[in-house]
Amino acid sequence: MRKNISKIGIAFTFAAMLAMTGCGDASATTTINDAETPTSASADAGYVDALNEEAATEDVVINDEEYVNANNWSVRYDPSVITINEGGPVTTFVYTGDCAGTCMITTTYGVDNDGKGAAEDLAKSWGDQATVSDVIFPGTEDVQGYYVDAVPGQLGPGMYQSAYVRDYMDGYLIFECTDHMSGDDEIDIPVSDSLAGIIDSLKFN
Repeated sequence: MRKNISKIGIAFTFAAMLAMTGCGDASATTTINDAETPTSASADAGYVDALNEEAATEDVVINDEEYVNANNWSVRYDPSVITINEGGPVTTFVYTGDCAGTCMITTTYGVDNDGKGAAEDLAKSWGDQATVSDVIFPGTEDVQGYYVDAVPGQLGPGMYQSAYVRDYMDGYLIFECTDHMSGDDEIDIPVSDSLAGIIDSLKFN
């Protein structure tokens, strides 16, 4: 994910990195027989509005579930393209749709450091060009956090790596986003939307 969550890039970009949406079939048409067409302008408008509302209802598919972590945070995700794996302090949200490579969010809770230290260590592991900046942590209005951003492509062709880190309970919490971009918007945008949506929905219980 990139510094703007709409980029998707989450791990925030984790988040931060990606965002673009679209649904429905623009080519779909509705035919109204003359016998069914209302005679008055107001009736006609109401009839067409009703048809449009019905079509919109049929086109929009909501496939959204909530994941609640034992460490008192939750996110929403699309189970049709996201697989969740849990293992001790690490939880991953892996994108399983069409993509150029590994695209996922990795969340880690640890007690061997604080938020700032964990952010700095993560940046070092990504190379000397990775940056750490102060931010308000996603899902909060005033909690100090840190945004770690790797140079695009530094860790591999088309690869974007970013993360949000904060002090949490007795240690730190990291939301790290890994994105492999193909350069094709039809493939990359759905990936960015899915990962960015997870970060944008973050809540603390």
